[in-house]
Amino acid sequence: MFIFFAGLGISCVYSVLGYFLVLYFDGEVPALDFFKAYTGSFKTIISLGLILGTALVVFYAQKDIPDMIEKVFTEGQLKSAGYYTQKQHFGNLRKTVIFAAELTAMAFVIFAYCRFPLSGTGDTLMMIAVCAEYAFASFVGRKLRYAAMMIHSLRDVGIRRNLFENRELDHINWYVNVASTLTIIFVYVHVMCYYDAPFAYDTKFGRSVQIFLILPAIMATPVLLIFNFYPREVFRKLYGKSIDIEVRKLREVLKNESLSEYEKRAHEIEFNKMSRDELRYSFRLALMDIPLGITILAMVLQTLLK
Repeated sequence: MFIFFAGLGISCVYSVLGYFLVLYFDGEVPALDFFKAYTGSFKTIISLGLILGTALVVFYAQKDIPDMIEKVFTEGQLKSAGYYTQKQHFGNLRKTVIFAAELTAMAFVIFAYCRFPLSGTGDTLMMIAVCAEYAFASFVGRKLRYAAMMIHSLRDVGIRRNLFENRELDHINWYVNVASTLTIIFVYVHVMCYYDAPFAYDTKFGRSVQIFLILPAIMATPVLLIFNFYPREVFRKLYGKSIDIEVRKLREVLKNESLSEYEKRAHEIEFNKMSRDELRYSFRLALMDIPLGITILAMVLQTLLK
């Protein structure tokens, strides 16, 4: 929480520093215009703080998923599944910078044509802020994508022991839930803040460029929905393999018991059913949660259509 709120704090500091920079270069009235735009008209202080805080959380926790995975599976299991290829993509700094630069350029074009109703230093500072939002969002989105790909690579890993007994993969869910939820909140706030904001729209394209302000929602929602729900399906499959291992062990133990074949089979069926029911019930509770991403997408579309 401290790391996340640090992002909000930095956004607040940016507003104060920006005010004094505009005051120094352009005077008091432009400085007040910038401060009102940043904190009120466009609410950049909130959206920048949210994505910066989320990016800091993801940055400091980015090693958690690889560490948790590598504690559960052996190097041979992960190598055969192609896990290390996805891990390399996950940590590739050059590709992260390139992707951030591409989205930053996209943001610059969109907001340059929407145009903030400011001039001079104030306009420059607002452009820096919104371009930074896209850059931080690209960092978070890329990390989520390849985290999902690392988890996906585990789908066909051969299971050699019971992972379901101690729920050894459940610890990964905290990263999934925190990162995806914070990102969804940012996307919603970002779109809601800027779509109805008082841009000048005084270029030759007029208000037609307004539609591009919902681009973050269009890009992010599919990724976030997949990242939020798909890992659970992978864990369900791996836990299912763990149950198969325990069923085979039980079958071997029952061979030496003085029971009829019917009783042995009944014990095996009962154990298998109880385990499968527990697995199904635990994941059903998670999947019955309100799909936040769909709800937010509906809100964004409502904003667009009204």
